[in-house]
Amino acid sequence: MDQLSLISFPIAFAAGFVSFASPCVLALVPGYLSFISGVPADQVEQRWKSVIRPTLAFILGFAIMFAIFGASAGLLGRSLARDRDTLNLVAGIILIVMGVAMLVLPRLGWMQGDRRIRMAKRPETLVGATLVGAAFAAGWTPCIGPILGSILTYAAPTGSPLAGALLLFVYSLGLGIPFLLAGMFLTQTLSASRWIRDHWNMVNVIGAGLMIALGVLIATGDLERITQQLSRIGFSGL
Repeated sequence: MDQLSLISFPIAFAAGFVSFASPCVLALVPGYLSFISGVPADQVEQRWKSVIRPTLAFILGFAIMFAIFGASAGLLGRSLARDRDTLNLVAGIILIVMGVAMLVLPRLGWMQGDRRIRMAKRPETLVGATLVGAAFAAGWTPCIGPILGSILTYAAPTGSPLAGALLLFVYSLGLGIPFLLAGMFLTQTLSASRWIRDHWNMVNVIGAGLMIALGVLIATGDLERITQQLSRIGFSGL
């Protein structure tokens, strides 16, 4: 799969949103917004102008880290490009396993629990908020491991560091845009989070189903053929 088709980007963005919608990540949102901005959690919405800049810096931090992860995955795929069929098969199997893990792990308590911030001192500058975002990505909690791992696995067969970085950047947007909106509309976000919590099994099953289907398409080589057909009619990506 030398190029990403346009369908790759909605998949990556949706994976980012599913990561945000994980109950354990949603539980972090008010605390992180307060931590990086210095605004008390009960005043975040009223003082959203003070929250936006550090939140953007925070998002930039984890977007940079995820892009580096994606570039590394693409670079690894390039080093294995001589045996592309085997690489696609392995990547597809891993995606299928990750999709199954998304179904099984919540039943074991993963992707559900509340993870608390354990940083002694809040960042006082935008650079500090960016570094917190990078740490957020590097020390990611286990609850979204299968989702992040799936997108990284999806990036590897591209064999392109640029394509891998872009794919993970779009994943970061799917995660970051809701974070940003939460800083402006925290009340509505908390209300939505209750709906997501009540319907999390449905959201998770849909996400897992898409990952498993994607894994099957990659393993069989059908996704590469679909990408080639789309490129012939002008719907190509990288």
